[in-house]
Amino acid sequence: MDVAGKYLEHSEPSNSEHLWRYTPWKKIHPLGMHSKIPQDVMFPKAKLSLLDGTKPEQISLEKLKLDSEISVNDPEISASFIRALCGGNYYKISIPKNMSLEQPLFLELNVSGYVSAFHLVIENLSNSKLELITSIQGDAEWFGLLREGNLKSNSNFSDLLINQMSVESSLLRAENFTLDRDVEMYSATLSLGGSKCKSDIRALIQGKGVTYNQKIAIHGVDKRSDDIHLRIIHESGNSNSRVTAHTICDDSSKNTTTGKLIINEGAQNTDAGQKFLNLLLSESARANSIPELEVLANDVLAAHGASSAPIDENQLFYLRSRGLNLEESKALIVEGFLMSIFDDFPSKKLIEWAQARLLVHLDCRLVA
Repeated sequence: MDVAGKYLEHSEPSNSEHLWRYTPWKKIHPLGMHSKIPQDVMFPKAKLSLLDGTKPEQISLEKLKLDSEISVNDPEISASFIRALCGGNYYKISIPKNMSLEQPLFLELNVSGYVSAFHLVIENLSNSKLELITSIQGDAEWFGLLREGNLKSNSNFSDLLINQMSVESSLLRAENFTLDRDVEMYSATLSLGGSKCKSDIRALIQGKGVTYNQKIAIHGVDKRSDDIHLRIIHESGNSNSRVTAHTICDDSSKNTTTGKLIINEGAQNTDAGQKFLNLLLSESARANSIPELEVLANDVLAAHGASSAPIDENQLFYLRSRGLNLEESKALIVEGFLMSIFDDFPSKKLIEWAQARLLVHLDCRLVA
């Protein structure tokens, strides 16, 4: 069966399902009809380089045809729909064994048209180390991004994805990484663009000795809606995972972050946690944080927490007493709150790049 047929095998997900309770599938579907698959799909201009603009050696963005089995932790309907839009084509970045790059790879995706889609597979082979920045920008009305990763034993992967799409755009992001023994994965997201965003982010921890760290920073303004669902499965023990999200909601924006942490029976000595913090800058802003635990092992550390709070008026008063106006004061608080989530992120190059993009984003809002 082709990829379109595989998508159509899925029934439309019910709004009662945890994943689709806050942003139903028909609202994120570009045509609003489950059974319809857009035909005139434009694919983004994709450019892979090192961060300094030079061409990497032994590494390329290779275009391939889908022929492999789907992961058991697949993001299901989201991933299947993006595969159908891409016609079964995907791009692959493969890092050879024992390779360690001196500087990050930079993948730039410029998206345009009514419907656009991109399917990326990342393979980090044993004992290799990779840092990757993925930048999404452009004015496509709707963009679907599917990222899948296979991280082999003793590999190290640091990742930054930044959404800088047009304020009128919609984004559907589906993601699934499988982690083998002794893998270290540090992933960061800076979500700034788009009017309606939906993310389904998953990780399957198959090997022992894994470290998985996911950090998400979101800036909600105007009527922006950003809905992120995370699903982390521990199948093997002696591993740890941390998911942390910092969200700013201003104006009439809204955010929903749901996290499901599953520790299976054989995953003893697991240390895992989720923490979601929301800062509300407006009485009309809304933030929902719903962490969940499903623990089947009996020798684990597992925790979750969530909190929402309004902006600290004392902080605003202090900044304004130093000569800043209200919007400048808010911008400083936004920068500090969002960037604080990355304080312990191991790749300083990635976080410096993210901070530079955030400052440009905030400056543009000040002069708008």
